[in-house]
Amino acid sequence: MAKKQRPDPEQDIEAGMVVEATKGDLGEDDVSKPKVTGVVEDRQGNVKKFEVEKGVVFKKKLEIPADRVQAVEQEPGTNGQPGKVIVDAGKQEIADLAPVGEEALAPEKRHKEDILDRVERTIPTAEGLRELEASPPPPADEEQAPASTRGSRNIFLRVLGPGFLSGMAGNDSSAVTSYSVDGATNGYAHLWLLLLSTPLYQSVQFACAKVGRVTQKGLADVLREHYSRGVAIIAACILILANMALIAADLVAVGSGLELITHISWIWFVLPVGASLWYITVYRNFEALKKIFIAMSLVFVVYIITAIFSGANWGAVLLHTFVPQIDFGFASISSAVALLGATISPYTMFWQVQGEKEEKRTGSTRKQLREAGLDIASGVVSGNLVSFFIIVCTAATLYAHHQGIQTAADAAKALQPLLGPFAEYLFAIGFIGAGIVAIPVLLASTSYAIAGTFGWPAGLSKKPWQNEGFYLILSACSIISIGIAFLRIDPIQLMFWANVLNGVLAPPLVVYLIIIGNNRKIMGEHRLNLITNIGMVLTALVMFAATILLFYGLATGKGG
Repeated sequence: MAKKQRPDPEQDIEAGMVVEATKGDLGEDDVSKPKVTGVVEDRQGNVKKFEVEKGVVFKKKLEIPADRVQAVEQEPGTNGQPGKVIVDAGKQEIADLAPVGEEALAPEKRHKEDILDRVERTIPTAEGLRELEASPPPPADEEQAPASTRGSRNIFLRVLGPGFLSGMAGNDSSAVTSYSVDGATNGYAHLWLLLLSTPLYQSVQFACAKVGRVTQKGLADVLREHYSRGVAIIAACILILANMALIAADLVAVGSGLELITHISWIWFVLPVGASLWYITVYRNFEALKKIFIAMSLVFVVYIITAIFSGANWGAVLLHTFVPQIDFGFASISSAVALLGATISPYTMFWQVQGEKEEKRTGSTRKQLREAGLDIASGVVSGNLVSFFIIVCTAATLYAHHQGIQTAADAAKALQPLLGPFAEYLFAIGFIGAGIVAIPVLLASTSYAIAGTFGWPAGLSKKPWQNEGFYLILSACSIISIGIAFLRIDPIQLMFWANVLNGVLAPPLVVYLIIIGNNRKIMGEHRLNLITNIGMVLTALVMFAATILLFYGLATGKGG
């Protein structure tokens, strides 16, 4: 590239040139590029400002003053072929731009600092003092903040992040259904499997967090860069299959919960719920999403309260929790695979890697990984505790009275003798909240996988126009999932078998993580330790064994 060496490079700007920021992200690496669409000149014919447009679907228009231009680059001998315009724009300045609409960058007050500028800054003249007062003080660095300030922060809330979110989002509406069906079909028999899955889930999620923190890349990016695009495509296909079924199932589930409250058919809620959650995911940043999801996860308390008053046989609960009860019947095996798939799912793996990459933590890498471990533990324990009480609750009511689950209303109405008329509403609130928490996570994790496979920039922390490819994938997934939901597949069957599919597809991803986590070239000195490796290997073995038994049952006709 030949750079134009002249004092007024803005005079070389032409329509069609790609625009690049010195520090900020204008989406230069995205599938669509920011390009000059028009140049505005003053009466003397000098370029005063120029217009930039980025995006095809998620469009953003910027007006940039000419004094922001740092350089104009053109290919030598291209006979006027558009080149590149480099503008002076910082990260925070671009981050503060709105997700949509037209905006203008402010003109720079000066390009070069002369002797009078230095005098004005050194000797506080009236104008200099006015500028100093108008400028906000720079934010203090986290590591340099006073101890009293750091200590006053709520440590618990500071630690909560993608680990807590993925653990709680794992209890989406389809997972709640799978746990409910398991309790209604097998009673307390699989509580030991839930206990076993807790440390295994912790190992998997911590491995994901470690990969994200150390590499600062998404899982699909790591697979593509270090193994091959083909390997990344296999992983992405696994996730797409699992997630499309889960998103559709959760949309139906949220609609079913609203049906319990309003007595209006669930089908009428699918489109507005899907569109609303798409909007929240696309137009709210990662920090806002984290706060919304953590607040929404409080609805899970309803299951714990219900289980406590369900009249469960707590002696039997403890026995089945610590003493394995193995049944090779197809109903038991399929429920076990669904339980494992609902707990250790492909989308939580992708989400954890990307979420940890985006999560802001301070200190050394080891300190950050310790915080990530606590974050994950909070999500794993909280999520599995809720799952435990869902199984206890349905086992104590539905299984004890030989009642199955055909609709969402079945699970709720079975609790009415215990909690009266409020049971149906409490169950519905939890059902709705579970789906609302999980659907954006499912959408984002699918987009991370596909974007990473093709090497496109990905992340919820960026605006739609900055990462248009990522958000287009997310939007397409929303439309496809809404379409699947409108097929009117039996809601309970859709939710249950979506998690069976998760249980079948998760083990290959666990193997990928074991390979990545022990690769010295990728992980350096932060490779997986012995305990995490043991947990990962056990996870793969248990899930592969359950999958083999499931397919054996289907092959021998035991699955009906």
